[in-house]
Amino acid sequence: MTRVSLRLFISTLLVAFVSTSIFAQTTDPDGRALYEHLKAFDLTGGKAEVSNLVLQRDRGVMTFTGTFYFTSAFAGRVTGAVFVGQGSFKADVPPSDFEKANVKRMIGADVVESDFKTAILRFSDDTFDIIGKNRSDGAGDESARKLAADFNPRLLKETGANIASRVALSIVNNETPGFFCATFDGGKRERFSFLLDHQTRIPTAFFEINGGEKGMIFAYRGSIYGNDIWMAFYNLDDYQRRIVAYSDQNDLVDIESYRMTIDLRTPKTKLGLRTTMVMSALIDNVRAITFSVGESLGEFDDSRLKKQLRLKTVRYAGSTQGFVQEDWEGGFTVFLGTGLKAGQKFEFEMDLEGDFVRQPGTYAETHYPRDNSTWYPHHGYLDRATYDMTFWHSKSLKIAANGVRQSETLSPEDKDVMQTRYTLNIPVSFVTFALAPFKRQSEEIKWDNGDKPILLEYNSVTFIPIKEDFILAELNNSVRYFHALFGKYPYENYGAAYHPFGFGQGFPSMLMIPDTDYANKYTFAFIAHETAHQWWGNIVAWRSYRDQWLSEGFAEYSGVLYTAFRKDPKAARTLVDQMRDSLKRPPETRTGIGKGKLFEVGPVILGHRLDTSKTYGAYEALIYNKGALILRMLHFLFTDPNTGNGDAFYAMMKDFVERHRNKVASTDDFRRVAGEHFGRTPIGKRFGITDLDWFFHQWVYESGMPSYSMEYTLEDQPDGSVMLSGTISQENVPDDWAMVLPVVIDLGNKRVGMSPVAALGPKRPFKLKLPSRPQSVELDPDRWVLSEKTTSK
Repeated sequence: MTRVSLRLFISTLLVAFVSTSIFAQTTDPDGRALYEHLKAFDLTGGKAEVSNLVLQRDRGVMTFTGTFYFTSAFAGRVTGAVFVGQGSFKADVPPSDFEKANVKRMIGADVVESDFKTAILRFSDDTFDIIGKNRSDGAGDESARKLAADFNPRLLKETGANIASRVALSIVNNETPGFFCATFDGGKRERFSFLLDHQTRIPTAFFEINGGEKGMIFAYRGSIYGNDIWMAFYNLDDYQRRIVAYSDQNDLVDIESYRMTIDLRTPKTKLGLRTTMVMSALIDNVRAITFSVGESLGEFDDSRLKKQLRLKTVRYAGSTQGFVQEDWEGGFTVFLGTGLKAGQKFEFEMDLEGDFVRQPGTYAETHYPRDNSTWYPHHGYLDRATYDMTFWHSKSLKIAANGVRQSETLSPEDKDVMQTRYTLNIPVSFVTFALAPFKRQSEEIKWDNGDKPILLEYNSVTFIPIKEDFILAELNNSVRYFHALFGKYPYENYGAAYHPFGFGQGFPSMLMIPDTDYANKYTFAFIAHETAHQWWGNIVAWRSYRDQWLSEGFAEYSGVLYTAFRKDPKAARTLVDQMRDSLKRPPETRTGIGKGKLFEVGPVILGHRLDTSKTYGAYEALIYNKGALILRMLHFLFTDPNTGNGDAFYAMMKDFVERHRNKVASTDDFRRVAGEHFGRTPIGKRFGITDLDWFFHQWVYESGMPSYSMEYTLEDQPDGSVMLSGTISQENVPDDWAMVLPVVIDLGNKRVGMSPVAALGPKRPFKLKLPSRPQSVELDPDRWVLSEKTTSK
């Protein structure tokens, strides 16, 4: 995203800008010249004829027979080449079951392998030392020059990534080892790309590969205006050392606070933004910093090209700094004249401008960001900061935003302009806003435990009938419910704003929700889901795309819990059944209905990568629904089978919140907390299970869905008791699959009991002594344990 021009601000703050689409005036002429050289990608640096030349970049092995054409050197350094001839590419899949399954699903193979006729290489590492040994004079022909000229613009359009900028940043910041990217074409796999980024600064959040992976292999699919990621991987040394986790080392700076002025005086055409960001450098010698903005805008309808926020100026230490932002780019890069030291605190002041506000067509004077979380510059993933936001807008409209509304005053320069200020002093990852002819309804939230009351506010509209009292009541009920279940609500207020786009979002201290005033199970679950994001996503954020089920799945199950409380258990059971059924549907593809079932697509640990051109709908089904059902299974495992008391589950969830309050958490973080608590539960003690590693391996890291069946007999005993003997069978999962399931026994006269039984392998026997002959015996009638089918006979 780019900062908006100050021409949108009041006359006393007018600043003249020089319009440049590529690189603003800079105090670092070497950085400017380097980027312009990289962008030009000329092929005047000579050529080399090669035969069976092998280039290995981590797990990617390339063989070339033909001609390399090189870009000219900059400061003695060659950073690009185009190859024409015959070549081959091979990359073994890393030792990861779900990556192996993903490659098999995406390309129908056990290894990524292809021939090619052309290759385009960009790099800041030692690639040239290998491929350029036999360089001679010469220049690329017309076809090679076209490949070079099209490379960066095409990737910008298809991904939002500026590869030239990424190479420049690598060189300017003296990264070791360097960056490598190659695109291959003309073979059986058609066009695909291999990217290796040891610093994990893959140049745009468009890919959102942020789980610590150092590289990926991907292919553009025009039918979905996006890319299929065939494989993502850590580097070879990481696997050997078993270091395959997310690291914060990819962040260059930590943004601590934003002070913003947001100009919405002409929202139908422009959003204007001036922001001062207080930051700290995280590594030494930072001379180039990347920021994401508007990266969520897509290729469809030229959205990222036409609607993107454009950066106008960057000021640091009293001087205007150079920056790069190309058409189609999902962010920008700022170049500094001098390097920053690790720990050094500094400020950037930025101005941006763009048509980044959208209006629903049927409702006049309602205005929302085109994306609620990418409308201002940010660095890193879910970085937390405090916010001080002043909005300039028509006095006939009102602003709803995160945090506490500190003031609403008329501008001293223009009596038709209102200035509304919001502050949020607890560091959060996202803020947003809505501008509309809101009418505000409010009441007080009084906590059941006696904590200090806070203000609840709902921003409604007048042009459609909305039952504001109902929505206020549900917001109040749900936030107090989760405050009791999961731990203290942290913010100074709570509220929601009308959001006419058919979906909701739960931002810190404020929800964006559509018209949802029908008192049924779906409304209760929906409002509760968005409210639960105050805990799952805001108080505790997910660490990477691999962990997003900790937000969406947890919020979805929270909606089930609230529905059972607010309406009745039968309504909640209906929601659970619908979630289970969704996993059995076939995926959609580019050409229609696909084969198999959604639960087979992949494990929840794959996050957004579950949605591909071959598997539409898999993300929502697995991250939301299966994620919720995984948490529900844990709820069962933590419940005392003798009393039905589930307090141990809520104690574990509260502990998880407190350990990671205002932090990020990974799936492994949750596994460790849950496992630590599980060893103390009645079921854990009964079966001698001391951790939950096995559970997470099966349900989170694998995609299996068992079918369970129970066969049993009843035999009267001499003492008047009855021996229940049975066998639990598991099908369609590996032989080492294990699970604990409930057997529910109805002895009549309202005497119903539950006994947990262990399933391990294809068949496992069990015996239970009963006081009398039961009227019925059923395996998991409430479907606590996820299965494709569960039967009893």
